[in-house]
Amino acid sequence: MNVDSIVVISFIALAIVWGFWLIFKRDLMSINLGKLVAYFAGVVLTLLLVFWITTRFIPWWALRLITDTRESTTVVELQAVTRDLFSTAVDRPLVIATPAPPTPVPDPPQPVPPPPDPTVSPISPGEPSSSAAVAGERSHVVQSGDTIYRLSQIYGVSQDAIRQRNNLPGDNIRIGQTLIIPAP
Repeated sequence: MNVDSIVVISFIALAIVWGFWLIFKRDLMSINLGKLVAYFAGVVLTLLLVFWITTRFIPWWALRLITDTRESTTVVELQAVTRDLFSTAVDRPLVIATPAPPTPVPDPPQPVPPPPDPTVSPISPGEPSSSAAVAGERSHVVQSGDTIYRLSQIYGVSQDAIRQRNNLPGDNIRIGQTLIIPAP
């Protein structure tokens, strides 16, 4: 049973209940039969008119309202401002429509580092492997929102290279920490 049938049946049931209420509570039995039939015909026509308005006009009006709103320049501007605010807040773009999945870009091959010298004392995690940056390397003070991934995108080096150069066991970095960014 679909929704249209349920609505029609509920209107018919309402008309029957209303009719019995009018007949037995309002003492319509003493009124002329012609007036009684005309009265019920008016009630049925009123219910049919209400049913027609609710099933035909309101959905058309709602669809028209949604279509006009979607095409409105004000709504487009509101979406752009919202997208910019979201991008600023979380430091990544807001995607409203579902884009095609990105194609993965492999990291460029990294040179194999020489084996560690056994005579050098080990360095604690999070400390750069050398306090001074060599030629082509840069230092970066970690700010709020910085991640290893973000730094790799900004400086054009792999995440593994940043981790390895700074002797980081994972992706955890602290605000204020100085990282050495290897040359690309």
